[in-house]
Amino acid sequence: MLHDVRRRLPYYCILPALAFILDMNHNTGGFYGINEALFSSALAAMVFSTLAAQPITIVGITGLISLFNYTIYDIIKLHDVSLYPAFMVWVGIWSAITHWMTAMFNWCDYMRFVTDFSSNTFGLYVGTIYLIKGVEELSINFYFDRPSNGFMACMIAILYSLTVYLLEKIRGTVLFNPVIREFLSDYAYPIATLWWVGFSHIPGNLSRVHIEDLPITKSWYPTIPRPYVWLVDFWHLPVKWVFVALPMGALVTLLFYYDHNVSSLTAQAKQFPLKKPAGFHWDFFLLGWTTIIAAVIGIPFPNGLVPQAPVHTDALTEYREDLKVIRTRADSDSIEGAEIREKVTVPAKVAEQRISHFLMGLLIIGTMTRPLLVMLGTMPRAVFSGLGFSAGHPREY
Repeated sequence: MLHDVRRRLPYYCILPALAFILDMNHNTGGFYGINEALFSSALAAMVFSTLAAQPITIVGITGLISLFNYTIYDIIKLHDVSLYPAFMVWVGIWSAITHWMTAMFNWCDYMRFVTDFSSNTFGLYVGTIYLIKGVEELSINFYFDRPSNGFMACMIAILYSLTVYLLEKIRGTVLFNPVIREFLSDYAYPIATLWWVGFSHIPGNLSRVHIEDLPITKSWYPTIPRPYVWLVDFWHLPVKWVFVALPMGALVTLLFYYDHNVSSLTAQAKQFPLKKPAGFHWDFFLLGWTTIIAAVIGIPFPNGLVPQAPVHTDALTEYREDLKVIRTRADSDSIEGAEIREKVTVPAKVAEQRISHFLMGLLIIGTMTRPLLVMLGTMPRAVFSGLGFSAGHPREY
């Protein structure tokens, strides 16, 4: 068990969720903040690791729901921005109902028509979102009076992504010994994050350059104070807005129908020797419950993650070296031909379990405590731009 956890530790990363929450925090008047992102990711991980039929599918905050949330905010702002929290609850309620209908009528069956081309194209779309959000985050640092702030942020973001890229590539070199190479490659993201966060706080001339850090608030509480703490008072929303939320909820279901199920498909792709059967209908029914819970407590709706889901399955896969036979003709008079063998790495089995996703949820809950939350607050936003450049690279898909 310790070996399994140590092997998969590099993939227990909350950076993508925090990167998208920065975008939502900036574009929803601060309603969705760091605490909401951590709460949503922890809720999804705990529920799906214990109750899902496909627990190896990683669930959390995606770029699609980030885009959806602040698009709805822009629409509501044209009428009455104070309606936004309650309106989003009703969007989640309608979405949960349509989720349950989709599961009970077996509409997930149509996912069998989704090919690898569709999954890869969707992965390209997600990668593009990461790249765009990375550039948008960098632009925020140019809003201040001194241009040096923006240039410093650009330098950290670019060097962060280059650090991750070079550390991951070091596995295929002859530098150091095999143990060190594997360590540096497996922990590329944590190493790059620690290094460049520390770099941004070096005292001296560099400290005179102001770079925006991750905005944090009180531990265990919503970013913006609410009358009922985490509960959103959605029962006061005018009736007409309740029905306006209906098509929005159906749209969320449509987004999740493709996004979550494609994540499940990529996590159970043909190259992985999985033995346990899939459970698309039950998992989508379960996703409806996490959606309505997330709506009522005012946090982003979680769903399946690309590329984290297939990366998680790959981390759970044990590979072995095998010999592949290639038949070639020895000479022009030969009929049988000669056999040439070459070594290939093939997947042997997948550790299909629930503990890794569950532990990830526990780790995320731990980051909501004050000491770790303060540590998160020292991270410059430029690091998340660099994460976007790294995660948006096609190699992730």
